[in-house]
Amino acid sequence: MIVRRTFRRRGPVGLGALFLAGVFLALFLPCGAAPAAAAAAPGGTVWTLDNVVEIALANHPLVREAANEVAAAAARKGQAKAAYYPTLSLSSGYSDFHGYSASSGRTVSVPSITAEAGVTQVLTDFGRTGASVRRADSLLSASREAGRATQQDVAFQAKVAYFNVLRAGRILAVNRETVSQRDAFLRQARAFYEAGTRARIDVVRAEANLYDARADLTAAENGLRVSRITLLNRMGIDGPRDFRLVDTLAAETVPGTIEEWVREAEANRPELRDLVFQRRAAEEAVRAASADRRPVLSAQGDYGYANEDFPLQRTHMVSVLFEVPLFTGFLTSERIREAESNLAAAKNAETDRRRSVRLEVEQAALAVREATKRSEARQKEQDASRENLRLATERYKVGAGDIIEVIDAQVQMTRAETTAIEALYDSTVSDAMLLRAVGR
Repeated sequence: MIVRRTFRRRGPVGLGALFLAGVFLALFLPCGAAPAAAAAAPGGTVWTLDNVVEIALANHPLVREAANEVAAAAARKGQAKAAYYPTLSLSSGYSDFHGYSASSGRTVSVPSITAEAGVTQVLTDFGRTGASVRRADSLLSASREAGRATQQDVAFQAKVAYFNVLRAGRILAVNRETVSQRDAFLRQARAFYEAGTRARIDVVRAEANLYDARADLTAAENGLRVSRITLLNRMGIDGPRDFRLVDTLAAETVPGTIEEWVREAEANRPELRDLVFQRRAAEEAVRAASADRRPVLSAQGDYGYANEDFPLQRTHMVSVLFEVPLFTGFLTSERIREAESNLAAAKNAETDRRRSVRLEVEQAALAVREATKRSEARQKEQDASRENLRLATERYKVGAGDIIEVIDAQVQMTRAETTAIEALYDSTVSDAMLLRAVGR
């Protein structure tokens, strides 16, 4: 499936066009009527979408936590590799033995002074250390992929919060324009009533319609404040609070087909690659557990000085040890059984994740298609509602229509403007969801 988007606007120039122009000015002019997508004093901090994502990746606690987990995994790999190196030690001591000597028939005291340096090296453990190091390396790679997944989640949430601020700002602009429009209509209804051409009920209904718009405006203002605070939270920062955003709430084209996106997701999704490395680590854990049944060959050397009194005499010792485990109380068998169960679980988790990835991609692709069609339909509804309001207003002016028709047209246009913004927001977010689903 190839998703393409093209929007065309049709409609006569009139009241609807003037309304659209008012919304455009409210959106982009830095004045008191500006939407909260750009609601800040001139000269404040201005962020683009890329700026928001960059700040989120640099400051969000989850990203830092993931980086620390990667560092811990790297340290665990270093611990596993430590078995390749010899162990060096220095020791010194003094002891004084007091006891009865049967040969002399009296109590004797035997002092001892030692100073030694020792080295121990495992010559071969027949695969234990190698499997442990490879397991630690796979877990390190898995931790890195988990960190990438966290970064993508943080970036996606920051994008959604960014778009939500723009959506809230545009809806606020629509509500402000609606209040202004209904206030002007109330003045018109009063003028007709005072001239004796309309009844008092027209004024009352116009007033109720205005108060309803003001209530919606209050809700829109609060929604904007909440969305701005949420954006800062998603970015992992506390300020500045007077930021402005570059409006990028628009439909985009995501070329490709479902099968292409699925293949890209299977190759790029860090969550899936994380599980691949987890499965490899589980395989190495089985090998390491099985190696516990094999012997260990090690060498030890000591060099030092010892005597009952000064001067100390030189001593040295070299030994080679070959250990063969015969019976460990079934400990090795149980470790192998545990490792094999963990491997089976890792394989099942990887299979399930692959299916989930495909499902996410298909759902995101369908959401893009649905959002595209819905946005196109809402655009047409928006054009029709503007024309309907223009006609209803003209009919009311010449006495051919009543106020109920105008109020219904006003409500319909406000709803159409709002739903068109919501559809555009959903369309933009669905694009971001698709990109996240394929692992970009």
